[in-house]
Amino acid sequence: MFLRPAALPAFCALATVAWFSGSLQAAPQAQGKDLPVSLDRIRQDLAKTPPTVKFDMPIKAPVATFKSRVDQRVYVLTFREWLDKEFKLTPLQRQSADWAANCCGIGLAPVFDKLEQALYRRKLRKIREQVASELAAVEAARKKAAVEDKQ
Repeated sequence: MFLRPAALPAFCALATVAWFSGSLQAAPQAQGKDLPVSLDRIRQDLAKTPPTVKFDMPIKAPVATFKSRVDQRVYVLTFREWLDKEFKLTPLQRQSADWAANCCGIGLAPVFDKLEQALYRRKLRKIREQVASELAAVEAARKKAAVEDKQ
């Protein structure tokens, strides 16, 4: 439709006014005894009170009801955009990375690698010590059993 919904009521109201104005034109007055019109007659007509209109029910003011709706596609980030947003470095992080790359900062990765290696070696040493003590206990029990068998 070429008219917007808000313009349609205004257009209808203008069309109605134009139609009534064309149909309510004053009828031509009969030439004769009424002319010329006296000022006294005009004053008498103006002095008359217009008839009052009485309604059976109280008139309620119309209540405007509006309804609005927005239909649009929900924007979803692509996987690449989400990664860029989630893992984008802050200026401080970028500065720290630059310092670490230029040997001006402390790289913690080598420190943690050394700690992991030390913990792994300690774990191996504890296991070897436990195996050695259990083997020693088995050998001691075997020797004791051999001595008792000789007697």
